[in-house]
Amino acid sequence: MSPAAFSVELFLLAGLAFVVLGSLGAAVVVALSSRRLLGLESRVRHRVLVGLAAAPVAVSTILLFSAVLPSLVSLFAPELDHCSAHDDGHAHLCFVHLPRAPLRVPALLVLAFGTSYVLARWALSGASIVRSSRLLRALSTTGLPTTSDVTILETPDTVCMAAGLLRPQVLVSRGLLARLGERGQAVVLEHERAHIRRRDALVTSLVRFCVPLHVPGIGTWLVREVEIAAEQVCDEETSARMGDRLAVAEAILAVERLAHGNQKEVVPAGAVGFGDCAVARRVESLLEEPKRPRSLRPLVFVLALALVAALLGSSSLHHTTESLLSVIAH
Repeated sequence: MSPAAFSVELFLLAGLAFVVLGSLGAAVVVALSSRRLLGLESRVRHRVLVGLAAAPVAVSTILLFSAVLPSLVSLFAPELDHCSAHDDGHAHLCFVHLPRAPLRVPALLVLAFGTSYVLARWALSGASIVRSSRLLRALSTTGLPTTSDVTILETPDTVCMAAGLLRPQVLVSRGLLARLGERGQAVVLEHERAHIRRRDALVTSLVRFCVPLHVPGIGTWLVREVEIAAEQVCDEETSARMGDRLAVAEAILAVERLAHGNQKEVVPAGAVGFGDCAVARRVESLLEEPKRPRSLRPLVFVLALALVAALLGSSSLHHTTESLLSVIAH
């Protein structure tokens, strides 16, 4: 193998280590503050949960960029290159000085297992999204478009969802509309249009894409809570537009009753459905006074400071990462 191939191995191993660091950080936050998270206003909670779901990707990207920043600088300012002070056995995370030895067998096995696991999970997730997209396209073509964003499916089953990642539309069954009153129909359609405005199907699919990078159990919890938070945000938006929180709660219960004992609403990847998602929590929330949303500015400020600190400390992070890789790899 060439030194360039050895360098790729080191970069992949560093990236995998940073992913693990981000996933462990997200797991710690969830374990220590899950109750507090669930007590947040739905819109704020949704944003925080999506951020936690993306933590392994974000942390790995930022730390890896910070760790290689000194090497990028040395490409344009060779006088700032510090790698020449190390011996040949040092693991260079560098574009200028390439490593001269491959990873040891244990490190290679860890790298191979980690990357294979993530790639396999991503492949399964991608295949599920492709199959679901084909199913949704088939459903939409068999339905009757009534407006630019609503298609009625000629089926007696209870179906109502906002489907599609890039060009979402509302799919609702004739059977459901026939059983709901005019007020219930308005609630259901407005709720699904809220999902479309928010691009919830796309956001949820991206969250699912991050699941393989999380500690087992944490990713599943995040996906479920992101979906529930999205439903509650759309419930609140629908209540505000219609001026009747009780009507939204009644529509949720009506759809749940209609689906009970019938063919349950099956919501594929790439779509978000109206019913069968934390019905009790959604109804209880609507029967209470709306929560006052907290500002996310303090959290954004702290994250911005952490980003600045990571970039300013790039030289130390670069040296520490290379030293750890030297122990692990060689």
